[in-house]
Amino acid sequence: MTASVPHAIREVLSSNTLYLQALKSGIANYTALAQRIKSDVETIVGSQVNVGTIVVAIKRFADILEKEKQDEEKKPITTHPMNGARMSLTGSIIDIDFDRELDELSNILDEVFEKESGYNLFQTNKQLRLFTEDIDEIRNIVSTASKKFDFKLKEGLSKITINFPSSTSYNNEQTPYNDVLSLVSDVLYNNQIPLYNAFFAPNETVLILKNKDAARAYELLRAKITKQ
Repeated sequence: MTASVPHAIREVLSSNTLYLQALKSGIANYTALAQRIKSDVETIVGSQVNVGTIVVAIKRFADILEKEKQDEEKKPITTHPMNGARMSLTGSIIDIDFDRELDELSNILDEVFEKESGYNLFQTNKQLRLFTEDIDEIRNIVSTASKKFDFKLKEGLSKITINFPSSTSYNNEQTPYNDVLSLVSDVLYNNQIPLYNAFFAPNETVLILKNKDAARAYELLRAKITKQ
């Protein structure tokens, strides 16, 4: 079965970068181009073809290319939710697990918040957990709190923080929540890295891991995020 003239012309022009670029940029002379590709078109079609017929087909093909270009320009530019994400790794994190409600701990926590900005607080109705850097000031507060409140303290932890651009939010199609959950799960699972705890917010993700796992997890996640 022989090819049609339009099909033959598309095949010839699409296979030649110079011809295709000339058409896309609008600088092609259709008659001169028709004369150049006439023999190639006739070989594909299997018969002689009038130059005028080739010129008409080239013009139609150029119109198709122009429409495709316009449609592409009309498409909204989408940015991957993780573009612009910043990561940080903090070592020497302790987990303070209180069994009392927040109201009873307000004075103690106020001291923590005054002395330490790099903390993360997780609260439920019956439990409050504070992840903060293991520094002398915090240790002194913990020592004071131990006389009044029951809690468990876990050492040897590190924190990976992933911050997203402030323009990213849940009310936006660029919500990173599901992407982050999927990415973190895949990286940790595929590399058999246990996750101690985690916190996911619209513009921030915090991962708590054991010290021995944190650096490796950080490098793997950073490499994955930069590819997004």
